[in-house]
Amino acid sequence: MNRRRFLFLTGVTTGAVIIPASVYFVSGSVKKYAVFLIEKELHYLKLEPGSVIKYVDDYFKNSNDAVSRLKFKTMYYLNINWEKSNHLKELIKYYLLSTDFFINKMDESKVVRYLGQYSPYKSPVPNPFAYTLYPPATIKNP
Repeated sequence: MNRRRFLFLTGVTTGAVIIPASVYFVSGSVKKYAVFLIEKELHYLKLEPGSVIKYVDDYFKNSNDAVSRLKFKTMYYLNINWEKSNHLKELIKYYLLSTDFFINKMDESKVVRYLGQYSPYKSPVPNPFAYTLYPPATIKNP
């Protein structure tokens, strides 16, 4: 191997390592992408202005899972179909659990407000399938 080829391969390898890493740390538009997808998916609900942004900020602030963040950023930068992504379905599911949507008995005419990030152990939102929200008289048998 001659010197020119060695320098060329070293430059390409360095660029291949540095560029994706810098894009990963510099990117701030992934949060905007997450907000856009949640609002697009839940377009039929009346969402409180700014509540989705608060949720996404809390989600990324409290999410210590680097693999989850990497998957989300990879999906964003590679433009993968979000409708087939389980990660985004989980993001939307936990957004609804973090709001008063289930407390209001899934009433689509009411404004959906963000209460705080959902945690099954210390959540402000009760179990959405509990009988306290839906008394047995209102549940119809199939």
